[in-house]
Amino acid sequence: MNLKQIITAKNSGFRTKKVHVAEWGVAVTIREPLHTDFNRYIKTIKDITDNKKLTEHEKDLLNIKAEATLFATVLLDDNGDFVFSNDIDDLVKSYGPVHTRLVNEAFNLLGLKSEPIKEAEKK
Repeated sequence: MNLKQIITAKNSGFRTKKVHVAEWGVAVTIREPLHTDFNRYIKTIKDITDNKKLTEHEKDLLNIKAEATLFATVLLDDNGDFVFSNDIDDLVKSYGPVHTRLVNEAFNLLGLKSEPIKEAEKK
């Protein structure tokens, strides 16, 4: 394979990691978020937090949807393709701590650890 093929290969511009998910009995591939997806996630979370018209319950639901949307951009199948594309609503309905742990793994690939939004703002 020549350099151009290596550079332009699918997902070659992203760090990836195989993560075993005991709850699901499988290993999944997580990639670091694209900067635009990560920035959109941060902006969405800030907008939700700053919106005084929303109830705490509404904020919780919107935060879950925002994180699920980000999750969909970091979870890859064995072929390097996205697992989720148009079925985010189904993902939101079943979203839980396992999903959040996988998003955190994706943040780790960016070099962000405990508080990714605050850490990203410092960079």
